[in-house]
Amino acid sequence: MLTFDDFDAWGDAVSGAHLRLVCDVVETPAWSLGILDLGGVVLQVASEGGGNLCYGGNTHSGPTLFVPLTHAREHVANGVPLDDDSLLLIPRGADFSIRVHRQAHEWCSIALPESRSVAAGAASQRVVCRPGAVRGLGRMVRQIAASLLDRPSGTAAHRAAGRELVAAAEACLAATPAAVDRPAIGRPRLDRTTIIRRAMDVIDASPSLPTASGLARRIGVNDRTLLRTFQETLGVPPKKYLMLRELHAVRRALSSGVAGHATVADVLVGHGIWEFGRFAGRYRDHFGEMPSQTLTRARA
Repeated sequence: MLTFDDFDAWGDAVSGAHLRLVCDVVETPAWSLGILDLGGVVLQVASEGGGNLCYGGNTHSGPTLFVPLTHAREHVANGVPLDDDSLLLIPRGADFSIRVHRQAHEWCSIALPESRSVAAGAASQRVVCRPGAVRGLGRMVRQIAASLLDRPSGTAAHRAAGRELVAAAEACLAATPAAVDRPAIGRPRLDRTTIIRRAMDVIDASPSLPTASGLARRIGVNDRTLLRTFQETLGVPPKKYLMLRELHAVRRALSSGVAGHATVADVLVGHGIWEFGRFAGRYRDHFGEMPSQTLTRARA
């Protein structure tokens, strides 16, 4: 099990998805991650020290199941709350969003082999399972992690655990997936998935982050549609999400040590930030230290 005291370093270690991650409020600065190859089944077990806003796409060769291990009802997947009897099914290549607000939590992901047949469409979706099935799957995940995370991989025990995990996962998926209602919104009429995907593409491609209104214009929707889509999907307005992305982008740059003799101000200017004092205050409130402290520690 790998442990981290930095959210971004933890996020870089998460496997099997192209992710845009930002942390919400941190309860305790501790994150952990364990990854097991169980004979072609990849099990990932994680704990997070606070809330999280995640948008990503499944890069495994087969479908992936996302299962909350604690605080299931605090997990909102694609704008729809999960519970003790549901999980998120993410087909190969599909986009998804998951948010947990201001809450330390644990989860696992189970990447099934491409050859396994599951009831999956093109889009990620919440699946309602028979009562107790998801809890049983979670107990099995914890038992496998406790037994095998600290042992060399490739053993007969790993392969046996993989077969049992696949059987338990497929038993959960035997129920018909509950279709997630994705109403068409916006002018032109775009569904939430398309709006969020376009927003992420614009943000990723921009040398400096756009404003919320600018983001709406570039996507082709009005401000109100963008606001509603972000609130329903990620649980925050676009302005706050952009602020969180900016904070994490700056922290990544500072944590890299920054080549040469660049100052904090140089980094901020490079990210399109000119209100140094106001930004430093937001940075301190979010990460518990000033930007200069992050840079000094990275260069030590």
